[in-house]
Amino acid sequence: MAVQITEPDRLHALDAVRAFALLAGIVLHTTMSFFLPIPAMDVSQSATLGVLFYVIHIFRMTLFFLIAGFFAHKVFHRRGFSAFARDRVRRIALPMLVGWVILAPLMGVIVVWGLIRTFGDAGAEAPEPPAMGLPLTHLWFLYYLCIFYVIVLALRQLFVAVLGDSSWLHKFVDRLVAGLSSTVVGPVMFGLPLALVFLTSPNWPAWFGLPTPDYGLTPQVPAMVGYGGAFVLGWFLDRQSDLLQSIRRNGPAQLVLALVMTIVSLLLVGVIPSLEPNPFVSEASWQRPVYILSYTSAMWFWTFGLIGTALRYLSQPSKRWRYLADASYWMYLVHLPIVFVLQVAVAQLPLHWSLKFPAILLVTTALLLISYHWLVRPTRLGKVLNGKIIPRRPPIEATA
Repeated sequence: MAVQITEPDRLHALDAVRAFALLAGIVLHTTMSFFLPIPAMDVSQSATLGVLFYVIHIFRMTLFFLIAGFFAHKVFHRRGFSAFARDRVRRIALPMLVGWVILAPLMGVIVVWGLIRTFGDAGAEAPEPPAMGLPLTHLWFLYYLCIFYVIVLALRQLFVAVLGDSSWLHKFVDRLVAGLSSTVVGPVMFGLPLALVFLTSPNWPAWFGLPTPDYGLTPQVPAMVGYGGAFVLGWFLDRQSDLLQSIRRNGPAQLVLALVMTIVSLLLVGVIPSLEPNPFVSEASWQRPVYILSYTSAMWFWTFGLIGTALRYLSQPSKRWRYLADASYWMYLVHLPIVFVLQVAVAQLPLHWSLKFPAILLVTTALLLISYHWLVRPTRLGKVLNGKIIPRRPPIEATA
């Protein structure tokens, strides 16, 4: 079955994957108060939700940045440099700046409230943590997207000026990407650069995987290698759209390998969250390199497995997935204060986490969808985020 492309060049499966990556982030943040004191420590702690966090964190942002790179290449070559730059400033840089000004102070207040609810007056009087730089909050991904856009476009202009648009270097990279992307075990190779970073980082908190660079404006090496590598790979994948058929074919097998590598990683590191650099189940010297290799392989097996499975089953147009793809950007941008408020509000209630967790998720999702449908989708804000104003009720012809 051919990959469905319409509207024109619309890849419905990749739209669905991008929405899934962002919405999975909402689920991930909803788990935190049930195994971490962020934003408050819930009285009903859960190792199960800790494992759910672990699994989602393995792949969600690698998946997102690969799709972002893929679509960035497509939009750049469709619109040209100037139009692409204006579009990225309007849809990425502007929401990042406005969102940070509004959301960062709000979340700071909620976190202080959570500390007081958890630790009493001692929480409010706790010493300030060591300075880590400007808190980027969950909007760090937009900051790194801007960095990746600048680097990739600058390097592209340099290579084209020096070597030409179809140089030996372009052909070599295309052949390398095609060879690795077409094989079932290619993701192991894609994970090696990040594995090398982890191997040479003695203080790396192994259980939490690729550290989230949510503090400081100085680009962090693990994020630049892990997420930047995913973005660049997505950029080069769009140069050879026929590779999507190979990824589609290998998707189910790679999902199985992703699950196997994730289980191996958890067996080595344990299910209890730890910030220690060596939280392994024993002190055997072989565990750390084996864990690093299995973890980075799992990152890429999940990424390619989810994309391949989506290409297999979600390539046909779907109004439901299209709506979620449009809504997911807004939902992710504004979800965290809502999640944090609900987590702090219910933290001390004597209810089991199996009731609280889905309740927080359900209320958050409902508020986000309602706000998107009425306040964003048909407004100028929707034009900024989605690129156009979308009527609440699409015309009959569009529905058909």
